[in-house]
Amino acid sequence: MIKRVGFFCEFAPPDADPSAPSIHDAVRPFGLNDESGLLTYLASGTEIFSAMGAERDAITGDEWIPGAGSLVTDGTWMWPVELRHYVERYHAELPEDFMADVRAARYTAAPVTRQRTEEIIVEVFGRSSFAAQATEGPGADGFFTWYLSDLTPQSCARMLDSLETAG
Repeated sequence: MIKRVGFFCEFAPPDADPSAPSIHDAVRPFGLNDESGLLTYLASGTEIFSAMGAERDAITGDEWIPGAGSLVTDGTWMWPVELRHYVERYHAELPEDFMADVRAARYTAAPVTRQRTEEIIVEVFGRSSFAAQATEGPGADGFFTWYLSDLTPQSCARMLDSLETAG
């Protein structure tokens, strides 16, 4: 089962878990000694869901965060792509069990296999049409392949052909 970190209530859709913590409670005046390593780790994960667009900073509203809503994983943990912004700008405190895994990995997320990526997609999205298209049958090499970790030249060419056909 995928562990979740950094899913603060301000990031979530209206039907999300109301018990999610607030980003305001995670803000710290200064970062950990190894915060730069944590930032490297958060940026080195495998993106498994890409959202186009941006969201405003949930604390000040003064900055747009590109790709907010996208999901990243190391195969064990999953976090929203905007988490990096909040760690960098506000030194957001994260759970110690996550930090222990980050430190044990020496601040670099291991590559995630396609099989594990597919398992996470199905776990997170269920058997939705997105999950089916991203993980099953001939459509797995089409439009949704770019969500998966191993885009190949062949699947990329097929995806571009599909996009061109779609207009």
